[in-house]
Amino acid sequence: MAAQNNFLIEDSYAIHTAIEKCIQCGTCSASCPLNNYMDYTPRQVILMVREGFIHEALKTKTIWLCSTCYLCAVRCPAKINIGEFMTALKRSALKNGYSNNQLYPKLMKTYAEYINKYGRISEPRLMIKFSLKTSPFKLLKMIPLSMKLLREGTLSFSHEKIQNIEEIRI
Repeated sequence: MAAQNNFLIEDSYAIHTAIEKCIQCGTCSASCPLNNYMDYTPRQVILMVREGFIHEALKTKTIWLCSTCYLCAVRCPAKINIGEFMTALKRSALKNGYSNNQLYPKLMKTYAEYINKYGRISEPRLMIKFSLKTSPFKLLKMIPLSMKLLREGTLSFSHEKIQNIEEIRI
């Protein structure tokens, strides 16, 4: 990794492990269910960071699309936790201002706030909160479908807060 770029990436075990151990086999990319929507494959992002293209790696859509399903980590022959690698890159992108005008970071930030507050997610509430932050008028278009789903019982706005959540917070 180029020395002048080190300040952009947090000092993370996941990042160091990926840079040092990745054999560039592409198993992570082939395993990723969101690979078709990414601008770069996970393998390419690891290579970008390894070769010092930190700015480019932090600007990718890929880091925000990673859902940390860990399918790549389970299949990786080098035992790299790519989900944690991508999460560390997301934190670095936020910290260094690489995500100000993108929807992906806003969704991830809203998701993290919700999890931190309640300990679990309510998809309808998450989407409402996210839509209010990004495009409130889109919510109006969702009302007919939401009402239909509510009537059918397939949509619920209720959720329970996890008890003693402060004990499990990081």
